[in-house]
Amino acid sequence: SGGKVGGASADDLLAGAIDVAGVKLVVAEVPDAGADALRQLIDSLRRKARSAAVLLASRADDKVVLVAGITKDLEAKGLNAGAWVRAAATVVGGSGGGRADMAQAGGKHPERLPAALEAALASAQQQLQTA
Repeated sequence: SGGKVGGASADDLLAGAIDVAGVKLVVAEVPDAGADALRQLIDSLRRKARSAAVLLASRADDKVVLVAGITKDLEAKGLNAGAWVRAAATVVGGSGGGRADMAQAGGKHPERLPAALEAALASAQQQLQTA
C-alpha cells in the first residue's frame, strides 16, 4: 500500500531517494510517525525497490525514534541496519539496535536530529560505494 504516514508515503520517499551504485538510499525525517509507522514505511520501500537502504526518523516531545532497514542483497554484502542506526543514535544521545535487516533506536536530543540524519546519509553512501 502507498498509504501516507505523517504526510509521507513510500512513493514520495522513493521519489526522493539517492541512487548509490544502483541502491536506493532514503534517509528522512517523517513528522508525527511512531516506530510502528516507520517500520511499515520501510517495509513498503523494501518491497518497491529491489535494492534499498532506508533510515527514517521522527521526533515527539523530547524524544527521537530512528528506524533503519536494508534489503537482503545489502545484508549479504555485509551491511548492517543495527550498526547504521546505532551510529545515528549516538548523535542524538541514544542507543539501539536490532537485526541486520531492520533495527530501531531512540535518542533524547531531538534538536540534533538533522546532524544525525546527515551522518547516517554520509556513512551509508560510503558503505554502499565500497560494498
